[in-house]
Amino acid sequence: MNRTTLFSTIAGALLVSATALGISAAVDAPRSLMSPVDYGAAKKAIEGEAHAALSKCRDVDSSTKDLCRTEAKADERIRKADLEAQYRGTVAAAADAKLVRAKAQFDLARSRCGDQRGENKISCLRQARAEKAKAIGDAKYASNGI
Repeated sequence: MNRTTLFSTIAGALLVSATALGISAAVDAPRSLMSPVDYGAAKKAIEGEAHAALSKCRDVDSSTKDLCRTEAKADERIRKADLEAQYRGTVAAAADAKLVRAKAQFDLARSRCGDQRGENKISCLRQARAEKAKAIGDAKYASNGI
């Protein structure tokens, strides 16, 4: 075999190997905008703050206790969904965060309607459902990129 052919074959083989190694490293790497350690620390901080907010709700009188608890849980869900969207960095994760936000706002509005009675409560719940449907529709519309 010719010396030039031998060197070109070896150089080609090294180039193909380096390309394959680069592709495998790119495929195996998780798509994330933050490190797993930072994600875990932020998640633990959110859970700790939510626990503290829920413990403050124990001291509130019974008429506003449910609203306080709902606010604390809704805030925790929204913050965790936003953190997940930031961690994943995908369009689907951002759309999921928008859906979680819409559902949490609905739960909060429904809790606020709980103190009302009769027709006022019914109209409050209808408005809350309409706002939830609009927010979910907007989130789905935005995630489809239309």
